[in-house]
Amino acid sequence: MVGILLLNKNKIEGTTSTEAATKVLCMKNISKFALLAPVAVALSACGGGGDGGTTTTNTTFSSFFVQSWSAYQTAATNLLANSRYSVQVANGSYYSDINGNRVFDAGIDVRLNGDPIRHSGAHFAHAAGLSGSGQLVAIADAGFLTTHETISDSLNENQSTNVDSHGTFVASVITGNSGSMIGIAPSADLIIGDTTTYQSITNVGTAALSKRAVAWNNSWGFSNRYATTSDYNAIFTGTAGQQLIDAFRDYAAYGNVVFALSNTHGETQTDLMGGLPIIVPELQDGWIAVVNAIPTMTNDDVTSVERVSSACLGAAAWCITADGTWSHGATSVSNTSYDFGTGTSYAAPVVSGALALLAEAFPALTPHQLRLRLFATADNTFTGFSTDQVVTLADGYQSAVDNEFGHGFIDIAAALLPIGTITVNSGNGTTIDARQPLVMSGSAAGAAVREALANVDLLAVDSFAGAFTINASDLVQAANPNRFFAQQSASLHGYTTNDRHLSSALFERDPTLQNSFGDLYVATYMPQASGSFDTAGFSVGQRHKTSFGFVDWQAGIGSDNGALLPMWQNEDGQDLASLGLALTSALSDTSNLQVSAVMAAAPGQGTTSSIFMNSSEISYTQAQVFDRNDRLKLSLRQPFAITSGTTDLTIATNSGGTSQLQTFAVDLAPAKRELQIALDYEIEIERDTDVMLSFVHAMNRGHLSGQEESGVFFGYRKSF
Repeated sequence: MVGILLLNKNKIEGTTSTEAATKVLCMKNISKFALLAPVAVALSACGGGGDGGTTTTNTTFSSFFVQSWSAYQTAATNLLANSRYSVQVANGSYYSDINGNRVFDAGIDVRLNGDPIRHSGAHFAHAAGLSGSGQLVAIADAGFLTTHETISDSLNENQSTNVDSHGTFVASVITGNSGSMIGIAPSADLIIGDTTTYQSITNVGTAALSKRAVAWNNSWGFSNRYATTSDYNAIFTGTAGQQLIDAFRDYAAYGNVVFALSNTHGETQTDLMGGLPIIVPELQDGWIAVVNAIPTMTNDDVTSVERVSSACLGAAAWCITADGTWSHGATSVSNTSYDFGTGTSYAAPVVSGALALLAEAFPALTPHQLRLRLFATADNTFTGFSTDQVVTLADGYQSAVDNEFGHGFIDIAAALLPIGTITVNSGNGTTIDARQPLVMSGSAAGAAVREALANVDLLAVDSFAGAFTINASDLVQAANPNRFFAQQSASLHGYTTNDRHLSSALFERDPTLQNSFGDLYVATYMPQASGSFDTAGFSVGQRHKTSFGFVDWQAGIGSDNGALLPMWQNEDGQDLASLGLALTSALSDTSNLQVSAVMAAAPGQGTTSSIFMNSSEISYTQAQVFDRNDRLKLSLRQPFAITSGTTDLTIATNSGGTSQLQTFAVDLAPAKRELQIALDYEIEIERDTDVMLSFVHAMNRGHLSGQEESGVFFGYRKSF
């Protein structure tokens, strides 16, 4: 037998040369700032550490649920074409002289092809309306030109009396906003202070904690001092030194201290400030060390990374990599002056600005939680990344860590998306996995559940406590409509119409087992596969001959698992009872008329009322139309639809970014019913050989208003 179904982010100057091999980079003179400490130390405001004289050198989200950036791709790409963004694209005329021979060596030195906004993914955040609005970032640095056009409007508190290009540049990376450039978080505000003394740095930390700044940026460090007990004791002895440590400790317990690592590429020890948690472990949860590197990207994916600075080394567990090459950063020459710069000094503020963007997007999260989002989503799939250790960032969520690149290359766009498991809370205290359907609507409900939840915004939370809004209707899994050719398939398998007609309305498939006892017939229906949503149960029926024809009745019981009736996540299916009646009357020796109806009910359970539904069919059959052994049947039928039944759904909704339990009454009856017109033709072409051809056209298919669908069936049956 055969059946065929046919259906439809250090600052440098450089000379320009036409030959890459003769390229020479010269370090700018870097001023040193004496600290009031009992030992002679130098505080370099250029990227965190000693350079050895050779190193030179990427609306708020709680308003909606973002499953991908595809909807913002065009807007983000258009931003990169804007001059305030494209001005940061380096032209390759600078390189990092890794081996110090002042000649470009291919394969050793690094072309500084920076594009820090694109490389960090900040343009996607900007395209979505994020700018760091309402957020504070603190900066301790050499000094600032506070009247510079990029930062003059963003100063919340100014503790600095020094004017210096380095701090001005750093500030512009974080919150630059002028006609000439834009920074990572252009609407964020700044707390600024200089690095003249321990006390001045301490004061910045005190203000950062008092005003709840999301990040405290530090693009400075101690030359040739490493994360060892001896260097720590040499630097932080005396009252002033310990007060500074206390300031770091107090702020790090709340927010994120961001430190630029050394710019010396061949460093073999972790510098003191980036690696301070090695000596003071309680700092680790609020500490971020930053590496400077140039990535190669294909579309928006990092495929390889060339490091320009020190590696993360012993700070790897709290380290991240960013592009610190900016072609157009603010300087203190004038209020409108800009210059090229590269180094960890300018990679660190990429991270600080990113934290401001995340804080705007996730207002309910702590700064430490935002830090973990950056770590968890840093790109670590590029060539050269190796897993040197694994750290646990959240329950059930581990992150690979590379001793060179830390958690990987910063990816702001990824940090703004849901991470890990996404859940929704229901009224009974259970947690619903939003990766799975909230409800399987069931074919008898049509679009009723989806329409009832169309304006309901749920609060979804990911593995890192990020809150998102997801429309409840997006979590409704529509059931497949009833099958067009259940009866024809049954007929091919040798089941008679009487055995199948009424029960097929409820079960829509061949019985697992069936038997007849005279006029009484019984059938058992089991799920066809483990985990399937088929209605399972048992039916019994009988045919009675009367003076006007035949009366068939059928009674059934079953368990529905989302095939016909809505089934909510974390709940079981519903029991069903059905009763069917068919009246068949002969109009002539070769024709008859049949009218049938099946009614079914499910008892109320939980917050769901009793549910009633029915199906019906009227058909006219004519034999001997074209041949004495043929039969033509015209039918009008309505598949099962719920006629009455409601449920109350209590679930956590998003109310201004906070969770609020609300109860919604859902009418389970569809607004429109499906109507099918069917034409079936069957002919016995020879003894024990039958051919069947059927056509069905459905209006309001699946009980969806205006949906139409047609199908054709061809069947060939040969008995042996």
